[in-house]
Amino acid sequence: MLKLIRDLKSLLHEDIIRRNKVTPFFVFTSMIVSFFISRLLVTLFPGVSLFIKEYHIHHYYYGIFLVCISAWTALVSNKISLLRISAVMFGLGLGMILDEFGLLLTCGTYLKECDYWHRISYDTFIITCGVFLSIMYFGPVWKKIKKIIRKKEKSG
Repeated sequence: MLKLIRDLKSLLHEDIIRRNKVTPFFVFTSMIVSFFISRLLVTLFPGVSLFIKEYHIHHYYYGIFLVCISAWTALVSNKISLLRISAVMFGLGLGMILDEFGLLLTCGTYLKECDYWHRISYDTFIITCGVFLSIMYFGPVWKKIKKIIRKKEKSG
């Protein structure tokens, strides 16, 4: 177990910290945690909801609030600690927004009922994860592809 922890720490240092990908890593991990905790809470406590007067306040709105606060924090601060907190808040908000994506797209659609469990939520979540993984890990791959293309353009 200790070897596994050392390997993960080394992987984190080599792949994330050394290549200056800490912010996307914080956004990515907090987004995943937020998405799965949102799904878990909705599954375990399906009847628990916040209502203000007759309006049902979905956690999509909490996500928008966190994204706005994180954007403001990132704009007005230059401290690394606040920027990292902002990245985590952005990821948490993004996870909540992606969690309700299917509901938002199906609600109000002609002849369809609001569907929280719609597949589009999962598809969008997987695509977003792919984008973040591409940002974090495929930079060297894209650089190599650019070199190959430029080399072929010069020779061709």
